[in-house]
Amino acid sequence: MTVISNTSPLIFLAKVEALRLLPQCFDRIMVPHAVVKELGNFSLPSYIQPAMISPIGKAFVKGAIGRLHAGELEVIVLAQEAHADWVLMDDLLARQKAQRFGLKPMGTVGVLLLAQQRGLVSKTDVEKKLDELIGHHGFYLSANLLKIISKRIA
Repeated sequence: MTVISNTSPLIFLAKVEALRLLPQCFDRIMVPHAVVKELGNFSLPSYIQPAMISPIGKAFVKGAIGRLHAGELEVIVLAQEAHADWVLMDDLLARQKAQRFGLKPMGTVGVLLLAQQRGLVSKTDVEKKLDELIGHHGFYLSANLLKIISKRIA
């Protein structure tokens, strides 16, 4: 499975020491140039491949910047160009836009749940990582979404 990631899932997964789960969940992990730029000093692990989008994709991104930023738009374009199975995005508007383009979004929490489903982390580990994300790293989940996630973790 190929996944194209936006900036926030990489940062949040790294903050809870779960970035290592990506190559265990996906065969190929790619990020567009705009995401690499947004990451700044963040050192990408070797299993995450930077990739360029096409000139047509760049033109689309340039014309579409508005409520979504360049990183999110480049993720959508690269996912289409690479025929990715998933896009990693946490922002609701970006996820909705990705869905309108026929893509399947998954966020930071989705990666943790997938890893649990595959037996890579325990229920307790997922709960601890979610508590850390919310309590210490400013990750926001609505009360309703927290209830849904709690049921899925169980």
